[in-house]
Parts: sequence; structure tokens; C-alpha cells
Amino acid sequence: MKTTREYGGWMAALLATTLLQACTPTPDVPLGQELRPQGEEKIVSNISTLLIDNLKVQYADTEKLRDTHPKDNGCIRGTLKVNDNIADAYRQGIFQPGSEYPLWIRLSNSVEEITSDHEKDFRGLAMKLTQVNGSRLPLPGDEQHTQDFLFLGHDAFFAANPQQFFDFFFENFHGSRLKFLLTHPRGAWNILQGAKVYNNPLDVNWNSVTPYALGLPETAENGQPVYPQVVRYALRNCGSNSGKMTDSDDYLAENLATQLKTGTGCLDFYIQLQKDPQDNPVENALISWSENDSPLIPLARITIPSQTFTSEAQKQFCENISFNPWHGLQQHRPLGGINRARQVVMKDLSDFRLKVNGMKRFEPTGNEQFE
Repeated sequence: MKTTREYGGWMAALLATTLLQACTPTPDVPLGQELRPQGEEKIVSNISTLLIDNLKVQYADTEKLRDTHPKDNGCIRGTLKVNDNIADAYRQGIFQPGSEYPLWIRLSNSVEEITSDHEKDFRGLAMKLTQVNGSRLPLPGDEQHTQDFLFLGHDAFFAANPQQFFDFFFENFHGSRLKFLLTHPRGAWNILQGAKVYNNPLDVNWNSVTPYALGLPETAENGQPVYPQVVRYALRNCGSNSGKMTDSDDYLAENLATQLKTGTGCLDFYIQLQKDPQDNPVENALISWSENDSPLIPLARITIPSQTFTSEAQKQFCENISFNPWHGLQQHRPLGGINRARQVVMKDLSDFRLKVNGMKRFEPTGNEQFE
């Protein structure tokens, strides 16, 4: 999302004065529930078509990279271990005390082309736990023993819902990004606030920006599912990271590689509970959830051992991993419009890329080894 370098600080001042007058209203949805608007399926289909058509043009004569997050800042292995002392209410799905899961993490820049790490940008972290057993979400249905989590380096998204997601990329691809910013001030404000530079990708305060169930649903009087616990996820550094900004355009990966050559990394995994349907909305991803009102609760720790991750074989492996928050267990069902769109769009994009790049879909096991 190149908005910050193209439109600069004056936009921030403009947005600050217009933000309150033009905020996206949050739908009135009861606590623990979703609200799927009429026509959403068509909007989601349009998103897939828009993004795939752009990939065909952007990478006409070369390997098709991801539509966003194409730049890999490190594909690293680690282990998630669930804390022993978590409350009974949170012992859902993968979060069983003492449980351990080998995992892969892909770190990235989100802008839709390869750029310098010196450019302000949202940063991304996609995590795939392996060797996961349990009752799975039925779609996309292409992995049987994984649990995926997606994070951004900010606590709110640039789009409230699938329609705004489509609008952003439609205007972007048609040279009208400024139009989107002026007509979607909260999304533009989130872009400006979330686009930053860092010395090391493990220094980022990671947030899922979209909500998830923590446990199976109950049934409301109207027959709709009600999730007793709705959460967002967060990651925070629990180690000492190394590195500094250098002249290299790829210093994020280089600093991480230097750190892990002889040292280790560490991230704590947190949940944040939905306390109020307006302050912690399910159907408006533009809104951050206040940590003062809903503090972070630690559930697990990710340890990242010393390793090298710069081989071409490992890079190609990570390039072809398919991440989707719907790869996972019923107890961690993604909620809200942005997540409902991801179920379809991320599968469509992955299918397209793998097919045109001549690659076959695979499911990581956590046992992969690279030289």
C-alpha cells in the first residue's frame, strides 16, 4: 500500500479533520454474532476476479507472485507451545496446556510489488501450525492437519468489509487511489498509522485485525450461531532482537538472518476478548480493540531456534505455501466479512498461482529440512 509515500503528511492532517464526520458505521450486531449482508457472495467473487486479472497483467511474462505481501522477509521454522496455566475457558482447539506444534512463519511487506524495506509499509506475518488434529472447518478443505494465523503490523485494517476491500483495489488498479483515501478516511488513516519501518521483523507488534471464535457456538433464540468467546490475536516480542537499518533494500531479512545464525527468537501469543459489540466489532475491521478495555491475555509462546533460511529451496517452498485462516479447527472459526472473503479469495488466488506457475498444492508437515 504505497499511499504513504505518494500522499505524505498533508493527508494525515486532512484525515484528522474529516475522520469523525465520515467514519464507517459499525453494523448493530449482538455480542458474539455475525451479520452477513445481502449480496456479499457476489462482492467476494468480484474481488477474486479483480485480483486475478491484475496478476495476469502485472506478471504477464514471469512467475506469478502473491497479489499482496509478495516480498518475503524471511521464511522461518519454530515451535508454538501452549502455556501450562491458561484458564479453563481458553482451553479450546489447539490451546491445550503444554501442547506443542511445529510451525512455519512467513514475514513480508504488504505492498503489491517488491519494494525496499526503507519504504513505509504494513508488514505481514503468516503462521502455519502443523501436526494439528481435531474437527476441522470444511472449507477450503485442502489441508488436514494445519492451523493458520494471519497478522499485520497494526491493530486495524484498511477496509471495514468486503465492499471496501474491493473498492480499495479497484481504485488502486485504475489510478484513483487518492479517490479512495478521500472517500474512506478511516481506512486511509489506518494505512498512514500502520505503515512504518522497523529494524527487525520480530520487533513488530503483530495483530490479527480480524476476529475469531474461541470455542464452538451456541444457538440464539433466532436460530443464529452465537460464539461465547470472540477474540483477536496478537504477537509480541519476548526476546532481544538484533540488527539496524542499513543501506540495503533487504535489510529486514538480512538482520533476521544474522540474528538466527547464532541466536534465537521468541514471540508471545495473546488473545484479546470481545467485550462490547460496538467497541470490539465483528463486522468492521477498521476499528482497533482497545487494550485498556480488553487487555491482552497470554496463551502460548513461539520459540524460533538458530537456523538459516536463505537457500533457494527453502525460499521456493515458502513461496508456494498457501495461507488461509480457514485452514484450521472448528473452535477457531474466522468471523466477520473480511474473513468470510478470505475463505474464497485466498483459495482462488492460491489455485491460480499454483496452476499457472506449474506447481502442485501441498500441505507442510513441520518436518521439512533444507540445506
